[in-house]
Amino acid sequence: MMKIDSEKLTIPIYLNTKIVFDMLATIEDGFSEIKNVQISSEVGKETAVSADIGTGNVFAWLNFGASANRKNNNQQSSVITEQRTHTTVSLFQKFRSILEENKLIKGDSDTIVEGDFVELQGTLKTNPLIDFLTNMQELMSLATVFDEKGGNKSKARKMMENQKLNSQIEALINGLRVDGKMDIICKTESKNVVVNTDANYFLNKSMSEITDGNYKILGKVTKICLENEEGISLLRNTAFSKLKIDKMKEFQELFNSAELKPFFGNENVMSVIEGPAIMVIPIAIFI
Repeated sequence: MMKIDSEKLTIPIYLNTKIVFDMLATIEDGFSEIKNVQISSEVGKETAVSADIGTGNVFAWLNFGASANRKNNNQQSSVITEQRTHTTVSLFQKFRSILEENKLIKGDSDTIVEGDFVELQGTLKTNPLIDFLTNMQELMSLATVFDEKGGNKSKARKMMENQKLNSQIEALINGLRVDGKMDIICKTESKNVVVNTDANYFLNKSMSEITDGNYKILGKVTKICLENEEGISLLRNTAFSKLKIDKMKEFQELFNSAELKPFFGNENVMSVIEGPAIMVIPIAIFI
């Protein structure tokens, strides 16, 4: 019976195939031609040989080495041809195995520096700033729908009906989702991880799978923030990178208003992920 390593039977919900192909091509000094494996059985010997078949299938990839073997038998001469085709997931597992064999992957408890490959496990959550702004936008829409006619409106209600503030929130949300790029947050046992994802590499191009899920992340570290250092801004790649949302007077007044307190509870506006934290370009998110 074939021995199966359960660690290789992973299900990626996010896989950056471009990085996987580039890394494998770099390791192999360029892609080789895909080959058939032909097994020729003759009286007294069995020989494995290979034959080129071209490179038409982008999802196929050649073995890392071809070898010949011989053994004695009394079978009649025959030729068996096999074509082995890799999928994107099997290529990812091949790449991951190479990194593991060469001890190039660091874990949560290791000393990590920028540029390291890391494999971390933790609970994934969508960008908390987007969640907050989206909830705020929905509340502002409700305030407009149930507009109170006449009477004195509270300061919080007037702010929620303010079109300028509404436009600012819309611009912030769009800035955080530009070109399908969006941060997700992974909480491991020892640190926060800001993961720069691209919607194109999610399963079915949907991020719904990750909500509150516990997954592994394989990626490369781009930034490290220690506990006593400035954290990682969730607005860093937007036109609002210099803003401190949690310090803005408008949001503070809305949060502190008795009228809106039931909607937010003890939630805080979080535009910066405090250290210890690292930023990672993900190659795969899997379980």
